[in-house]
Amino acid sequence: MNTGFHVKHNCFCLQHETSNLRPLHAQVGGHVGMKIFDDRYVCKPLNRRELQFYQAIPRQLSQLVPGFVGTLTNGNAEDGEEFYSNKSKNCSDSAGSQTSDYLVLENLTMGYKKPCVLDLKMGTRMYGDFASEAKRQSQKKKTVKTTSAKLGVRFCGSQRFSVSKNNFEKLDKYVGRKASETEFRDLLENFFNNNGFLRRDIISHVINKIRDMRESLLDLNQFRFYSSSLLIIYEGQHFSDSEAAGSFESEDSMDCDSFNATIRRQGSYESEDSMDCDSFNATMRSRKTSLAKIKIIDFANATMPGVFEDDLVHEGPDAGFLLGLENLQDILESLYEDEPRVRKP
Repeated sequence: MNTGFHVKHNCFCLQHETSNLRPLHAQVGGHVGMKIFDDRYVCKPLNRRELQFYQAIPRQLSQLVPGFVGTLTNGNAEDGEEFYSNKSKNCSDSAGSQTSDYLVLENLTMGYKKPCVLDLKMGTRMYGDFASEAKRQSQKKKTVKTTSAKLGVRFCGSQRFSVSKNNFEKLDKYVGRKASETEFRDLLENFFNNNGFLRRDIISHVINKIRDMRESLLDLNQFRFYSSSLLIIYEGQHFSDSEAAGSFESEDSMDCDSFNATIRRQGSYESEDSMDCDSFNATMRSRKTSLAKIKIIDFANATMPGVFEDDLVHEGPDAGFLLGLENLQDILESLYEDEPRVRKP
């Protein structure tokens, strides 16, 4: 099956036979049905506001969110389904039409054999500036009853691979809505329990990522991530030491000459939207060395300066989101410092 791209009118178009969408089984939060395309991409039903957010994301935020590839038109184009890149002017215009159905994002679970996935709803406010009064009141009542009000974070769903059962254990958002602060901590502990012990290596890695994320968000004036989530992913399958080293510690990457030769040979990315060599190698290194991924997702209610004209101007960084990160870091640090004990795998 051909999985390549070809350039058409300054946009990337998918061959019809490659546009086979199937459900994203690793989805643990939200109410929107996500799809997988070609294993490499996640297709999310298109929200115009979220599309605008992804198209305008600044460089300092780009490493904290899933890679945005473009939009997918499903079944309404003359040549079948079409895919548009995220930077071309023509593509942006097409993405704004009524035929654009999906946002196309990188598949964050790609490369994981048994991805353990945690969705945490962040912040103390769950509605956008454009929300109706009824929506505002509904979300305020929901927030007050959950850990969101005090901690700025609540459990929104998870899947954890159980070695003993050889299957995934899933919990939904309703568990998080009922959870007290103590129960929220227990949910985090359970998520990081894998192969019969608490994955303190993963917890330590996530703590460092959260610390870096807090520093980055402190510099983002007037950004608000209302009702956005934090997605945490790690490998749940047991590896031998040698396998683990090959999966997570290798620094091998394609050199620039090989990279450019491959691009020329494939003819896959021939427009100004292509990834340069340095970016390619940085991406490959981050994929190989990361014990866990932690990304901010869901921007249908988010706002940033200079993009959404009717939104209010919010001075300073997002205090609610930062509160959630701070409390999450504190809880994870307390888990890390607990005495090790045998747990059910």
